[in-house]
Amino acid sequence: MQIFIDVETVPSQHENAREQVRAGLKPPANMKLQATIEKWWATEAEAAVETEYRRQSLDATFGELVSVAAVSDCDREWVRCREQGESEAELLTMFFDRIEAWTKSQADKLRLTHHDASGAWPLDDHYLVAHNAPFDLGFLWRRAKVLNVPTPRWLPSPSARPGRDFGCSMAAWAGFGGRVSLDTLCRVLNVPTPKTDMTGAAVFDNWLAGRYADIARYNAADALACRAVWERLQ
Repeated sequence: MQIFIDVETVPSQHENAREQVRAGLKPPANMKLQATIEKWWATEAEAAVETEYRRQSLDATFGELVSVAAVSDCDREWVRCREQGESEAELLTMFFDRIEAWTKSQADKLRLTHHDASGAWPLDDHYLVAHNAPFDLGFLWRRAKVLNVPTPRWLPSPSARPGRDFGCSMAAWAGFGGRVSLDTLCRVLNVPTPKTDMTGAAVFDNWLAGRYADIARYNAADALACRAVWERLQ
């Protein structure tokens, strides 16, 4: 079973997250004059703190998952955007449980079709695909470890090999180390793009504004677009 994944992330929601960023902040290395450094602290430091804080969305060490979407090659779909104050660990658990439910359903169908229960459950043929998969799959794995949520066997670890252990629509087009946006691929391949009224960079502000349903729709659209692109590239 191929499962197409997309995640949406935000900076750390710990109450002292910005203070921790501020504590580690330093003026640009090319500033040497004390007066210039003092001016930077007075006029530019707070903007630099906010920039560095928001970059945590790209780092699972500190950033958090707020939405996860999954679609399968047999037309199963699931998405969940957690609200502010809701548990990130619970979101991960719900996602893992849903994929396990899909697995059991598929195994049950195999038993009925082949009249043979041996080896049908647990079924472990999952092949996860994402656009820039090392980011999405790595974020899921790392946040599960941070939150002490048991990781299922089918979730690739950061040491997994692309192509063999998971699929990446970006690498399928651009090659190892290459980059191309999902929006660009959708437009080139005439696949409906999910980048209409939202982008990944806007997720945090929309989440703070309580637009959870909009984020979920965008998240699901990304996963569906990834599946459509992947199928075109095979």
